[in-house]
Amino acid sequence: MRERYLDVAIKMSELGAPHLRATHRHSRQFLRGVTDFDNEGNYAWKRGHYASESYQFSENAHPSRNLKDYSGILHGEHVIPLKLVFERWVEMVENGETPASQRNFLDRHLIVVWITIEEQQRVDRELKLRTKMPKGWTWNDDRFARLTVANIKIQELSEH
Repeated sequence: MRERYLDVAIKMSELGAPHLRATHRHSRQFLRGVTDFDNEGNYAWKRGHYASESYQFSENAHPSRNLKDYSGILHGEHVIPLKLVFERWVEMVENGETPASQRNFLDRHLIVVWITIEEQQRVDRELKLRTKMPKGWTWNDDRFARLTVANIKIQELSEH
């Protein structure tokens, strides 16, 4: 399903940056779909049955990965705020970057890691990184920098 959402995003970009900017609320929301489904097309967001095999988890969130519903317990954190990914993508469209380059960028930067609510509070409130990356961060730096700065460790995928 991720591939299909990426395909549609690239088709949307063919209309140009003005269209993406004019519809930014819905266009940005559409990008969430890239991370919301498992490989079989099941809606995995907050649903442990599908999410446990579809996402990465912090070490603290990992024990709760099989819960039926993550509401109030776990938080799906875009490792780079979706707003920043969307803004950078629109810049790429404005600059005439190829569809392949745009797709690669979106695929590389649209990542969700499930963290605990306490870890979310650390990122959002204590570090004030809810909608931004750490000072000095660039697109070539560590995509997981917000989690690293918050001392949130990610469970290795092989340890499901």
